[in-house]
Amino acid sequence: MSPKKTLVLGTLLLVPVLVFLFLKMFGVNTFSLRTYFPAKVISTMKDGQMKADTIFYQVPAFQLTSQTGASFSHKNLQDKIYVAHFFDASCQGICKQVSTQLTRVQDAFYAYPEVMIISFSLQPEKDQVKDIEQYAKSFRANPAHWVFLTGSPAFIQSFSPLDSTSAAGKGPDARLDQLYLIDKNRHIRGIYDGAKADEVDRLITEMNVLLNEYKK
Repeated sequence: MSPKKTLVLGTLLLVPVLVFLFLKMFGVNTFSLRTYFPAKVISTMKDGQMKADTIFYQVPAFQLTSQTGASFSHKNLQDKIYVAHFFDASCQGICKQVSTQLTRVQDAFYAYPEVMIISFSLQPEKDQVKDIEQYAKSFRANPAHWVFLTGSPAFIQSFSPLDSTSAAGKGPDARLDQLYLIDKNRHIRGIYDGAKADEVDRLITEMNVLLNEYKK
C-alpha cells in the first residue's frame, strides 16, 4: 500500500475516534420539553439590570372522587408527573380509542411510581362512582397508576388552557381526544392527540425525557 493510501486510511479510521472523544468530553444532551401557556411576565431588578421571569399556567388545585370511592386531590400528585385525560363514561367512540391508547402508557410506566394517568370526567353530574369504576375496569386500569375522577363541573371549567388548544371552538366533546403531560410543578409540558398511536408514542418518549430532566 502506498504512503498516500496509508495516510488516507489512517485519517478515515482516526476521525470517528476523535468525534467520539469530543462528544465524550464536551457533548451534553440539553434537550428538554417546552412549558406551555405563559400566564404573565414579572420584571425584577437584579445587579442593576432588569430581569424578566415568565410565570407559567398551573393546573388548578382540585379535590374529587376516584373510581374506588376515595377522595383524591392534587396533593396526591406531589412529586409525580402525570398524563391528564378527559372522558365521558357513556362515550362509545373517541373515548374508547383514547383510553385504549392510554393502556399502552400505563404498561410502559408500570414500574414507575412517580408516573400516573389522571382521567377527569367531563360529565361529573351523571358519571357516578359506579359508572367510572366500571369504565376503569374495562380498560384494566390499576388505581395505583391510573385514577378516574368525578365530582366537580367547576374544575373542568377552570382548566382554561383546554380552550387554547386545537379543541378551541369545537365544543366540549373536542376535549376528549386531548392528552396533557403535567410536570411536578403542575405545568403543562406536552399536548397530544390521544386517538393517534404515533402521538401516544411521542407522549411516551417525552415522558421519558421529562423523567430524565428530574434525574439531572
